[in-house]
Amino acid sequence: MVASNAWRSWLEDTKKRGMALGLANTQQALFELKLPSPNFETVHVAGSNGKGTTVATLSAALSACNVDHLAFTSPHLVRVEERIRINGRPVSSARFDEGLRRVHEMVERTGIHLTFFETTFLVAMVIADLETVQVVLLETGLGGRLDATRVAGADIAVVTALSLEHTEILGETLEAIAGEKAAIARPGRPLIVRDVSDSKARRRIEEVAHNAGFQDIDEAVGPARLQWVDIGAEATYFEEARTLASAAWSHLSCAEKALFPSIRALRWPGRMQEVPSPSRNGLTYLLEGAHNPSGMESSCAQLRQETRWDEPWCLLLGSTPQSNMEAMLRPLVDFCTLHPPVAVVVTEPQFGRYPGVPCDDIVTALLGAGLETTAKFSLPEDAVEWLEMQDDEAKTVLSIGSLYLQGNVLKALGADTDEGLTIVAKE
Repeated sequence: MVASNAWRSWLEDTKKRGMALGLANTQQALFELKLPSPNFETVHVAGSNGKGTTVATLSAALSACNVDHLAFTSPHLVRVEERIRINGRPVSSARFDEGLRRVHEMVERTGIHLTFFETTFLVAMVIADLETVQVVLLETGLGGRLDATRVAGADIAVVTALSLEHTEILGETLEAIAGEKAAIARPGRPLIVRDVSDSKARRRIEEVAHNAGFQDIDEAVGPARLQWVDIGAEATYFEEARTLASAAWSHLSCAEKALFPSIRALRWPGRMQEVPSPSRNGLTYLLEGAHNPSGMESSCAQLRQETRWDEPWCLLLGSTPQSNMEAMLRPLVDFCTLHPPVAVVVTEPQFGRYPGVPCDDIVTALLGAGLETTAKFSLPEDAVEWLEMQDDEAKTVLSIGSLYLQGNVLKALGADTDEGLTIVAKE
């Protein structure tokens, strides 16, 4: 137990290094860990929005076909084990600690400096080897070209919807961002990309696909097998995820004799996740992560497919910093104009990589967009407590914005169990 606590403390300390894009440290660490050549197939997913949902959809499909697999995603909502799921379920603390121990011992021996994200990715790779899974699903953390996950020798690469995000790092144009994301392509391997209307972005993806691979990580350079996937502009992000997951499925050797399962709905924690109120009969919390303007637009499009908004409902909103808060809030304000909530509650997400935007700033932005707020709470648990004490006739609380907020709400509702954090296909 003492050793485990020490490893966990060390992991927490890696957060002080912030974010560092680059492949050298992770590649060296993989070599030092002496991991054998992978005996599993790997699917690598990048994109601005929908990459996590695509991974979750593939995970649900593999579970339906009894294919053992590991999924590495980020961020975690409640606890770090969520970043590594075995057959949809968060890895056990004991197994996580075993992987963490091996990474920590390697760092102590070599002096390699790792970030929190790099460390958790390496833990995932160790666990994938220990568990002898058939498939590994990897979600990029940021970008693609210099993301730590890029050192994995993926058999299939997938790029989801693109938008202007993290422009200070990835570039200020869709063309530049497209190049960063498409760089997860491997020579000779499928590169499945949601088709883009922007001609410059499309051309950039084609250029990157034609010269896939990095010599500096001992990877041959050559053309990837580019496959464009046409997805209508009106498609919800769940529909996008199903389409892209199905395209990737067709290239998995373990799925050669199995049709892509019919997944009509998905319980993906923090994404359109329903959680019943622990104290108010008939009240359901709907948790939806939307971390940037395009994500909020997609989320609101998904929400409009629901009929529940004809009944009384409440809005719970919290956000991390945005380069354009007006653009972030506009789709939500438009949605609230069509379906007015009985209460609008603002809070500040806690325990994330980025601090929550102060309540007063959100209140001011909402008022400027024409939406008045009912209450504000610095702590999400106080917001949930207030919502639980109301005597209105609300049937739904929509918790939307930062994924960190969704983790805060799950914990406040007592739904942060392994069961509540497991990916499940719903018929």
